[in-house]
Amino acid sequence: MAGDRNVVGRLTAAYVIALTLIAILSGGVHLLLDNVISEQRDAATIINIAGRQRMLSQRISLLGNDLHQGDETARQPLRDAIALMRRSQDALVHGDDLGISNPLSPDASAHYFAGPSPLDARVRAFLDDAERFVETGDEASFRQFHLAARDTLLPALDRAVTIFENEANGRTHWLRQAQKVVLAILLTTLLAEAVFIFRPMVTRIRLYASRLFDLASRDSLTGLPNRRFLVDSGEAAVIQARRDGTELSCLLVDLDHFKAINDQHGHATGDAVLVRFAELAQTALRQGDMVGRTGGEEFVILLPGAGEAGALLVAEKLRAMLDADRSEGLPHFTASIGATTLAPGDRGLPDLFSRADAALYVAKGLGRNRVRFEAGQPVARDQAMEMA
Repeated sequence: MAGDRNVVGRLTAAYVIALTLIAILSGGVHLLLDNVISEQRDAATIINIAGRQRMLSQRISLLGNDLHQGDETARQPLRDAIALMRRSQDALVHGDDLGISNPLSPDASAHYFAGPSPLDARVRAFLDDAERFVETGDEASFRQFHLAARDTLLPALDRAVTIFENEANGRTHWLRQAQKVVLAILLTTLLAEAVFIFRPMVTRIRLYASRLFDLASRDSLTGLPNRRFLVDSGEAAVIQARRDGTELSCLLVDLDHFKAINDQHGHATGDAVLVRFAELAQTALRQGDMVGRTGGEEFVILLPGAGEAGALLVAEKLRAMLDADRSEGLPHFTASIGATTLAPGDRGLPDLFSRADAALYVAKGLGRNRVRFEAGQPVARDQAMEMA
């Protein structure tokens, strides 16, 4: 029992550890997926704003041209476009605005701030020239930002969008690979749990269930079916015999003078006699016959398919084997046997047992160590009609 408790304890601990690991891995998969979604959203925002910078640079150039040609209705839209492009530029390089939270990567930062002509400086110079033209009408400022939008700024803004797209694809690819790895670990853990935890656990449960069934259905001393199991099996045998139109016989066996054996040789020897009887009885029976202990020194034998002749043959064979047995360390013992066969008028197993018991009583009265058969009463014609 202590070993069983240790095994159960180890299986329980392994099960809890496996569930904990699965929970952790499931949480990791969730976090990775959430991170992928967040990265996709942030990347889409950054790429959208970076792409909008290209559009705004061209819009500012066109509105500036309209204003330069005297269209005053272009002044306010030009101011709005300049303000939006400046805000977008601040959000791209510093974050914390327009839905952008991540700082620039090293590659993007180098593109915006490093080199002889960094993009951030060019964008801000472009915006400064555009603002100066809007407010003062400065011709040189107009030519500067108009020329930048047409020739130099747009390729640099295109390059920024490309950098952001490549970085987004790289981050998303890495996160997806990590997600696949975690998912593979999760599936491997589930498989290992099924093989090393659930399978042994199910085997143990099946073993314990089998043990419980044996405890509930078998006599602990002889290993034979107990009275409860025998009654259930006997009722099923009666139903089967009536359905198939076959015969069913019952033997009720009582070991002779068993109390005297216990008194003279001790209960341990009496128990050994009971075990020896079980061994001999199973040797004497045919395949499909059933023997069980109903209590004390009494046993019941069910013989499906056997009529009176078959029942008497098996009973006499068993009686003779017991009488002839000289097992070392055991006293000589015999048995009285009452036999009967299922009759049409029997209500079921109780009538079969009762008639076998009556036959056994007669066998004992005749001096024991003998077999007695008791036939069932035939059914009257009108009673048979009622039963049908």
